Amino acid sequence: MNSLARPFAIPPAVLEREARLAAALAEMARASPSLEPAPLQAFRGALAAGDPVAGEALTDALEVEGLIEEAMALLRETRRTLPSGAPLDALTRRLGPLAEKAQTRRTASWQLDARRVAVRFAYAKLSPALDFDAGDLQRIFLWALRLEGLLPALDLGHHPRPILQLGPSLPAGVGGREEWAETVLRRAPDRDPGALLAGINGRLPEGIRIHRWSEQPLYATPLAELAEVSEWSWLCPEALQPSARIHTERFLAAETFVWDRPGKVGGQKADKRVDLRPMVAAMAWEGALLRIRTPMQAFGATNPLKLLGAVLEVDPATLVGLMRESLSLKPDPRLAQGERFTPKLRNLYEDAVLLSGGSNITLVDDEDDEPLRLG
Repeated sequence: MNSLARPFAIPPAVLEREARLAAALAEMARASPSLEPAPLQAFRGALAAGDPVAGEALTDALEVEGLIEEAMALLRETRRTLPSGAPLDALTRRLGPLAEKAQTRRTASWQLDARRVAVRFAYAKLSPALDFDAGDLQRIFLWALRLEGLLPALDLGHHPRPILQLGPSLPAGVGGREEWAETVLRRAPDRDPGALLAGINGRLPEGIRIHRWSEQPLYATPLAELAEVSEWSWLCPEALQPSARIHTERFLAAETFVWDRPGKVGGQKADKRVDLRPMVAAMAWEGALLRIRTPMQAFGATNPLKLLGAVLEVDPATLVGLMRESLSLKPDPRLAQGERFTPKLRNLYEDAVLLSGGSNITLVDDEDDEPLRLG
């Protein structure tokens, strides 16, 4: 049989992880009634039931609530799981132009939208949630926010997506006690942080908990640029301790420690030589516990399991129990320079003077497409 004709097979491990994530998301919805806006809830239900006619009937309500773009994003996500030619094409043609029009309006007022609010939160990822990776966590947090009635703002991409970024992420199998994430909400929450966290944490899967929540200016520096130092711990199995101690001493004594990391060179698959030594600032044993400190600027997006496996010369897949104890952030330099990043009232005044100064500028009102002439 021609190999090109064989159906694509999804690895069982991937299917298992997707099933586990789907079960977690469903359980989050069952934890308590959804606070998501009613038209969006109904639209989500219509898509789940495979009823595009019911979805199209909600168009007016979605427009009134300013939720057309969110509905279109949900429709795109649903279509990705269905074969081409599925009975959602008519609904896509109905929502598509409305979503484009809504995005144009939103883009035009983006810089002046004072209703948006940026939020940074710290969370823990512990057992039994260790097998969730960064993509899983992003979906979990977005779903928790939506269920609690908090709508993440959409970005300005061609296909707008909700804004939610994790700090330096952890791979599946690695835990963290002080991880960070940030999002931008369309509106400030109407509940105090304590009540808000109680609602969100009441939905999150066991092992994932948010323990700090703070609003930030929209111009705050992204978390990825503020990450400074990670502190890790790993409890070494007794049988591996003699070898592990020898290898860590050898690593610390070396000026360079070259690792051939699988990757791409010149667009082609090839091992990429990486010096791991600058990525580790300290490594010390406390009994059977190995503590590691990594400066994040040098560490970057390196998988911590692969780094430890390379140092110990063992298969990273066999390493269990690696934990990031803390991730420290350096002070944000932008917070002391707010005037550089916020719109100037003087510019708004100049625009107003221009529009009232007898110009022949023609504005088009998006609501009725009738031109409104000034001057």
